Amino acid sequence: MLDYINFLQNEHKNLKTIEAYSKSVTEFQKWYSETTGQEFHPEIITSLDIKDYISWLATSQKQLPRTINKKLGGLKSYFNYLVDEEIITVNPTAKVKSKKISTLQKSPRWLTRHEQARLLHCIEKNKNPLKRARDYAIAQSMLQAGLRVFEVAALDLVDIDLRRKTLTIREGKGGKMAILPINKDLHKALAAYLEVRESDEDALFISAKGSRLTERGIQHQFRNYFDQINLHDTTIHSLRHSFCKNLLDQGVDITVVAQLARHESLDTTRGYVVPGESALRMAVEKINWED
Repeated sequence: MLDYINFLQNEHKNLKTIEAYSKSVTEFQKWYSETTGQEFHPEIITSLDIKDYISWLATSQKQLPRTINKKLGGLKSYFNYLVDEEIITVNPTAKVKSKKISTLQKSPRWLTRHEQARLLHCIEKNKNPLKRARDYAIAQSMLQAGLRVFEVAALDLVDIDLRRKTLTIREGKGGKMAILPINKDLHKALAAYLEVRESDEDALFISAKGSRLTERGIQHQFRNYFDQINLHDTTIHSLRHSFCKNLLDQGVDITVVAQLARHESLDTTRGYVVPGESALRMAVEKINWED
């Protein structure tokens, strides 16, 4: 496994990809050993083993096709590496196809304008002045600029230029750098946070202990907010999805949205044109005969 990780690093894969691929392999190894009672050796794995694992993920673990496909992608990368290195001769994942994803499942989970307002209102009720201003600025960084949560956690003070109204992403998805515009709402939120922020840390967003607020820390904090307003099916990444959806709803050209969101493919942006589950549910309720 260590050689495989070194290979991924030499291929300049980002840390999140390396972690995801490694986890996919170790989870499969654990499943195989527990299921068969045999020690895992890559040369004895067959395509049937891979298919059985995928079936187990879908039935016993009730994982969504999107999640299963990501894990299969990690396994394909691993076994491709083993073939290229001539460690094995037959790739057991070669003929295993990804699971089809329905149109509904392809639609990202964004927050409606009402849900966004409820979230911001919930944050504003936080009695801790620093946390209130910090979390409000974090939410607006994702809602108004479309940042990913790991990009928020990585921000430093020098990345924010309120005078020029720009925000710099030093290393986004795929290690790409970007300079993004700051609108009025985000400018106001960042300015308010900087007024109460007291720390010598380079990091923009800091924890109660005065150190950089981690990605996991942000996720945990916002999980609390989502639970308070009964948005249990929502994750913090839904804020970035909401950014894209808001732009499209305002009639912004899809190519502009793709550039602001830093999507590699326009197909990713088109996913926000697909109606979400709530919109579909509201549609069928309109023809309901019951009061």
